[in-house]
Amino acid sequence: MTCDRAFKPLPAFEETDCPVDIARSLMSIASESSCGRCVYCREGTNQTALILEDVALGKGQDGDYELLVELLTDTAMLSGCEMSQKAAKESLDLLVSQEEIFSQHLLRKRCKNLVCRGCFTLHALPAICQGCGACAAICPKGAIKGGDGLIHIIDQELCDRCLKCVSACPSQAIAKAGAVKPECPTDPVPVGSFASGGKRRKRRG
Repeated sequence: MTCDRAFKPLPAFEETDCPVDIARSLMSIASESSCGRCVYCREGTNQTALILEDVALGKGQDGDYELLVELLTDTAMLSGCEMSQKAAKESLDLLVSQEEIFSQHLLRKRCKNLVCRGCFTLHALPAICQGCGACAAICPKGAIKGGDGLIHIIDQELCDRCLKCVSACPSQAIAKAGAVKPECPTDPVPVGSFASGGKRRKRRG
């Protein structure tokens, strides 16, 4: 039994990587490429991919870590497909070696390297935003408020963290934030008028 895609071994784990995101990607590819001939190749990869997706989106639940370890162990041992076996084994190794990071995702909804979409927010930094509107124009959710010459505001309820605004901003003003959020105005204000603490800067002359 073979899957459509050959398994590619993981590159060396870097400090900027997130093990949750890597495991999610591995199991998603394995699930999409499953031959479907055995339960663990078909259901094992699918269930682990769904759970890891929830964890990455900040929707993880108590008991998910233990369930993932159990499912990945069984899939690595019992799947009839080499790709599913190896993907599960690599993901299981990540879970065990990076348990603390998985715990932070599950219990605190935090991603140390701000990789997982459910564990960071996006903000237009007031000191850098030029109010050009490029980010608002490309946002598919209409989550960015602000007109020409105004510091833009990102609605966290509407934003889905697609990151299109990050690449669109010519000033590189869109930044990720974890638990510590940057100080931003609550509504669009003229560029250059917002200072730390919400005070207006004094104008020279």
